[in-house]
This record gives sequence, structure tokens and C-alpha cells, in this order.
Amino acid sequence: MIPRIILISAVLAALMPIHANAAELLLILDDIGNNRASGERALALPAPVNLAFLPHTPYAARLAEQAYARGHGIMLHAPMAADHGARLGPGGLQADMDQQTLQQILSDNLQAVPHVQGLNNHMGSLLTSRPQAMAWVMAIARQQGLFFVDSLTSPASVALAQARAAGVPALERDVFLDNETDEAALQRQFEQALALARRRGYAVLIGHPYPQTLDFLQRRLPALTPRDIRLTRVNDFLSQRLWARMSSPALPPSRYLLHSSGARLTP
Repeated sequence: MIPRIILISAVLAALMPIHANAAELLLILDDIGNNRASGERALALPAPVNLAFLPHTPYAARLAEQAYARGHGIMLHAPMAADHGARLGPGGLQADMDQQTLQQILSDNLQAVPHVQGLNNHMGSLLTSRPQAMAWVMAIARQQGLFFVDSLTSPASVALAQARAAGVPALERDVFLDNETDEAALQRQFEQALALARRRGYAVLIGHPYPQTLDFLQRRLPALTPRDIRLTRVNDFLSQRLWARMSSPALPPSRYLLHSSGARLTP
């Protein structure tokens, strides 16, 4: 079975609009699902934004259905153990879990988010540094045809390496938007992401549905098109890059290769 993130044909790829020299901003908003009002504000942002839903939260399933209908990317924001031992909430993946328990909880979390295309880590500074635990996570991602985005909550993270080893298409976070939420800080982080996108061709920017963040994005996102920056869903970005890298002038892209290959996009 072909993974969901690569269900795209050469015909559809050819019909997709070409934005010459346009850089891509992969904007992920974490922590969606506990608050309906902030979730609905996130859904109202110009599509496509990638929305990462906390599993088993009151509004996650309903908002994910609505977000998918509006063209947003749908992700699981998988709660993972942190160094400081913070409470993870429902569906938490702990460092002392055995393989069967961890993988069953992760599978239940994924089942709780309709239309899920990939996942990233919520907290996770401890778990993402554990090679065995991350190998178990990537086995489920591979089995279900999902991508992984490493939120990089720890410099010791091995998540990206384990994704590559498992053949899971993966990226890592470049910039956190809203560790500080005053206007100057938001502007500084946003411009850092845009500068990286222009230089490298893409950037992964992670934020949260804080009122200040949503106010800022409502003002700034509509101005991206004139600046040759386009919002992109993570699954579309990875699909297009895999097709481009594996196609040849003589032959159409191999779906088997797409199924069995991971992506590590280098600067």
C-alpha cells in the first residue's frame, strides 16, 4: 500500500501551479485540540497551515475534520516524555514503556486524529534522545505511511536519524516562532524563518495558538505572496521533493521507491 503522503500522480504533479523562485514556508501550529476558540482561529488562517493536534483532547477530532476540509495539513502532536518530567496529558509516550505499550498508545493517538498525515513531538526532550524508543515510533510511522517532523526540543534528539533509518520522510524544525510573544520577538523569529526560506528554498516554522501569535499571523500571512513566499503543507512538500528526486527524463517516478525511501532534505 502506498503511504498517504505520496498519493500523488505524475499527472496531478504536472497540473500543480508553478511558483517560479517562490520559497516555501512550512508553518506548523502545535497544541490544537484543548481550546475550541483558539482552534477555530487557527483554522481561519490562510491555508495551508499545518495543524498539530493533541490526541484525545475535547475538540481535536472535530477541528481536524474542519481543518482538512479547508485545505490545512493535519498532524498528530504526539506527547513524548521530557527531561523535566512534565505532565504529558492523554496519550503520553513515556521513556520506560516497552515496545508493545508505546506502539499501541501511539497507534491509538493516531486513530484519534482524523485525516492525519504525519506527526511531530510535543515536548519529548527525553524520548527523542532514546534511539530504541524512536525506532519504535518510526516503525509505526512507516507502517501507516506518515511523515515525521522533529520539533527539536533537545539538541540530543535522534529522531531524524531514526526516521531516515526506517525510511520515513522527515524534516526538522528550523525556527520557533513564539517562545516570546511580544510583537518584536514574533517579528524577529518570523523574519528569521523567511530569510532561511529564501536562502535555502524552504523553512520549517513552529508556533502555537496563543492569542498574540494568532493576531500576528492574521496580519502577516496574507502578505507572503507578494514577497514570493508560499505556505505549503508538509505532506505536499515531501511528496513533491520525493517525486522530483526520484524521477528521470525517461521513466516515471517509481512508486516502490517512494514507498521505501525516506527524505532528509539538506540545506
